[in-house]
Amino acid sequence: MKDNEMNFESSHLISEPSFASFVYPFLFEADEFDERITIIENAAYQKKEKAVTIWEDQKFPEDDLLAAVSKYLNAGNSSMTTARAWKLSDALRDTFGFGADWHLKTAQGNIPFSFGKGASAIQLALFRVGVGFLTIQAKPKNENTDDWLNFLYAFRFIRGQRNISLQGQRRTGFDSETKTPLYSPFFPEPAGGIAKHPDGTGTLSEILTALLNNGVIYRFPEQWWSEVFIPGQMLPFAGLFVNGISEEQTPHLLYKLRNFFHSGQGENPPPEDLKPDNPALLPYDRGQWFVFSLEGGTFLAANPPDTPFIRRTLPAHLQDSYFLLFLLALHQRFALMMLSERVAHNWLIKNDKAAAAKREDMFEKIRSQMLLFTARGYFAQVMQREHHHRCYLKWQEIFQTERLYREISDEIREMHEYSMVQQYRRLERRISQLGAFIGIPSLILMYLGINIKGFTIPDGLTWWLAALLSFGLGFALSFLIIWLLGRK
Repeated sequence: MKDNEMNFESSHLISEPSFASFVYPFLFEADEFDERITIIENAAYQKKEKAVTIWEDQKFPEDDLLAAVSKYLNAGNSSMTTARAWKLSDALRDTFGFGADWHLKTAQGNIPFSFGKGASAIQLALFRVGVGFLTIQAKPKNENTDDWLNFLYAFRFIRGQRNISLQGQRRTGFDSETKTPLYSPFFPEPAGGIAKHPDGTGTLSEILTALLNNGVIYRFPEQWWSEVFIPGQMLPFAGLFVNGISEEQTPHLLYKLRNFFHSGQGENPPPEDLKPDNPALLPYDRGQWFVFSLEGGTFLAANPPDTPFIRRTLPAHLQDSYFLLFLLALHQRFALMMLSERVAHNWLIKNDKAAAAKREDMFEKIRSQMLLFTARGYFAQVMQREHHHRCYLKWQEIFQTERLYREISDEIREMHEYSMVQQYRRLERRISQLGAFIGIPSLILMYLGINIKGFTIPDGLTWWLAALLSFGLGFALSFLIIWLLGRK
């Protein structure tokens, strides 16, 4: 059997520090940022006789952040607030079934999995520019590589695409005769419960929608967010600590992780994609790499040493500091994509006077959002440590952030210049019209040498006849001139 056709399941085991997070990105109206925060912080779920707060305030990890960046990310409710973060209340873990038994149903088979524990289960973040992220942490219960590859591939599809769904159940008793536990179907009540899912089978989208709906501003009953990535798809961010893998097999696993292939895909990779200097890889230590792609990121540690740093410190850094770098880079990517889309959309407004004024107002708003993003979101450095900084720059390179920023800056600059030219032209036209209405009657008076009786000489035209001759003829000529100018 060829090296690039080896079965990972039989020879590789995923050790305990491994984790997987999935990010659902979305857009919302930036003008609603402050009001949205108020709604989210006051959102509550009626649990039996008492209302339970749904979201608990959470700070962004700041141990390795530069002071200037931390000041904006963790500014609280001040005017400096650039972003806010929350975690799902621990009191609602059981309500949403994070302690239940779950299976991910896929074409490759059913995968038993569990959601994250504590603050890592569900997290929500909003950025003032109008970008948000709902993050859910979950991982397979089995330790074989095939289940992990299949899980990373399938769990990101949230709407039942490719026949992927979730099935939940809860232990409800114990059969004393068979000596086995008894289970009943389960699905979170906020997402429809058993009434809507009698066999406990549903989609992750229903759970995520139930979570996000708690942020609805009540005067806007419709969905308050819109998708910005591939519809119905999340971005994985995972760390895999793999034992029992040879140096010859590692490039193939890196190739599968980079493309988020399931166990049956990518069995014959081209030799170029197996080279250690692949631009999508960033070495961290011997046998350890960050893996970058437009669809998400992973960290692979092949045969890592059993040390406290590898078992505890490094996984904590990956899930906190390095995950924050991933979010910040995603925020930049989607903010720039949003601004570019708004420029393109508003450029198509009809070219009448009312539409032109509306377009100029919208362009001014877009320009203001771009300046806000530049000042508080587009940082050259976020963390000072070498590994963190290299990772941040690599994400910007993969997402082509600099190119996007340059293109959109040029678009907005040209848009602003066009808007200013239009304003100058309207001002010139108004000045020309004013000059025509005032100047032409005056010229007629001077040219005809009209004398007004009792004003310039004793004998002359009455004032009303002089006004009729000069202004009547003057206005007629003025309208003719303005009509001719308007035809240009």
